[in-house]
Amino acid sequence: MPTEGDMKRLDDREGQVRHETRSMNARAVVFGMLLLVVLGFTIHFMVRGLLRTLEQGRKPLDRKDNPILTARPPRRPPDPQLQPDPVGDLHMLRQQEDQILQGYAWVDEKAGKVRIPVARAMQLLAQRGLPNAMGAPPVGEKPAAPSQPMGAGANR
Repeated sequence: MPTEGDMKRLDDREGQVRHETRSMNARAVVFGMLLLVVLGFTIHFMVRGLLRTLEQGRKPLDRKDNPILTARPPRRPPDPQLQPDPVGDLHMLRQQEDQILQGYAWVDEKAGKVRIPVARAMQLLAQRGLPNAMGAPPVGEKPAAPSQPMGAGANR
């Protein structure tokens, strides 16, 4: 490896500096590009011929006219159904919901079912308590006598 003293300065080697002549083969690059163009045209015309052949074979099978072309002329679609007053509609919806949640009404008059306000339902629930999951009465009431025998042998 040359040391600093052995190396010539760049301006001293000015006549000796040249480009590398063997770095790229221009003929091979041009030939490769020409080969790719010829190959592209060949594939294009082969696919075009194949599609034309397949299209000719399909025509005898198609005897019906295209339904889109034989249909009535196109019409304009109907205008969109826009809300004239969306804020007022939302206000009216909320009033109806409030009436349902805060008002009294019959659900089934024959069965005696009524709808009561949510606040009143919570008060009644706090006073009476939740019924038992097994159908037992709330605390303080006597259990009703079973109408049918219960137990493992009841179905025999």
